[in-house]
Amino acid sequence: MQCFMCGADVGDKNVCYNCGADILLYKQIVYTSYVFYNQGLEKAKVSDLSGAIESLKSSLQYYKYNTRARNLLGLCYYQVGELVLAINEWVISKNLQEDNPDADRYLAEIESAPGYLPKINSTIKKYNQAIDYCKSGSRDLAIIQLKKVISQNANFVKAHQLLALLYIEESKFADARKLLNQAAKIDSNNTTTIKYIHEVKSRLKEQNTGRRKKKNDTVSFMDGNDTVVMSEKSFRSMLDNSRSSLMNILLGLVVGLLICFFLIVPTVRDNVKDGNSKTILALNEQLADANSKNDALQQEIDGLKNDLSAYDDKQDVATSYDNLFAAQNYYNSGDSATASQYIQLVTKEVLGEQGKQAYDNLYTSLAPAIIQGYYDDGNNFYSEENYESAITNFKTVVDIDENYDNGAALFLLGDCYRLTDQNDLALECFEKVVELYPSNKWGKQAKVYIAVDDTKLDAKEVGE
Repeated sequence: MQCFMCGADVGDKNVCYNCGADILLYKQIVYTSYVFYNQGLEKAKVSDLSGAIESLKSSLQYYKYNTRARNLLGLCYYQVGELVLAINEWVISKNLQEDNPDADRYLAEIESAPGYLPKINSTIKKYNQAIDYCKSGSRDLAIIQLKKVISQNANFVKAHQLLALLYIEESKFADARKLLNQAAKIDSNNTTTIKYIHEVKSRLKEQNTGRRKKKNDTVSFMDGNDTVVMSEKSFRSMLDNSRSSLMNILLGLVVGLLICFFLIVPTVRDNVKDGNSKTILALNEQLADANSKNDALQQEIDGLKNDLSAYDDKQDVATSYDNLFAAQNYYNSGDSATASQYIQLVTKEVLGEQGKQAYDNLYTSLAPAIIQGYYDDGNNFYSEENYESAITNFKTVVDIDENYDNGAALFLLGDCYRLTDQNDLALECFEKVVELYPSNKWGKQAKVYIAVDDTKLDAKEVGE
């Protein structure tokens, strides 16, 4: 095991000999991650893929660098027909651990299979179309589409479940049970499948045992402690008399409500209108006074802003020259890193002609150090999963030099866009990386992301 602070190999010790960090809690977290991984592995061996997926997700929540758990999670997604989620996990695993033969093999097999990705993309389109048909009430068309989906991707558990649900709605319980049994063979402990199976069994039981009861010629009911038995004709006559009395009571209530509505309500409404009119006039007067005071305050604020702006401009001139001189002095003494920090505090627009010339000359000399600083900060934010800050730094680097570090900055900018669901910007960056560096590791990785993005375009209903 390596220290999380300095990366030194610490073995079984609880304190790093190199930096002195206490790694006991860190070791417990990592061990917990591997406990969940082992649980997921055992569940996957007995085809409990839903349980395995939940355990592996828990493992990655404790320790996201557990690439074994991530690769196995991708395999579980692949086994239940969720290819998009599987590829996503393998790509992340490859990004976290560059030397990752399992993820390389899985991705290579998918890329090398002729026509496999277009076939899966077609399957997802048909599945989404079936969902649209269900929403619009076209069950027959949905059933046709789902049959095609299952014929192309026999392990797609969600398609089995949806088709079984449609069969249940159509009272085709035998066909639904057959589909659900197939889904249970793929994922033995899927709660949705189990729920549908219980529903089918109860419907079949009702279908087999539901018989109409014979009508009795007599009716019996309790009157106090005595049981009264009378003919059905007499009982119906008694009910008709009760209904007649009830209708008379309801008619009286309706007449009373009409009198209230036409005589009392108009008087109350007129009184309310008079009161509302007086209230509105008073509120309008208060609003006019408030608007007048607000205009005066706004004029005062504008004047103060103008005074402050003039003061800030004068102050910024002196501050900018101070920072420029400091940057020049640090650069002359060989401290380019500190010099690059000071020159970024200079506002070029407030400098004179000679100041601007000195700024341009010094900035050109410090440009490599400035770019490196932004790139290093972007990498730090990326590692901390602070993707918004990472985007700001990587974008600054790319604006200056989009070829920086053989396309690394451009790729990482695209990956940050992907992780923040800005898919159009991410795809634009990945395509640029492939155009500039099709053969290096960044270009190859970008090709995989582009392929995944093309598959996900129509997968709006397939996800976690």
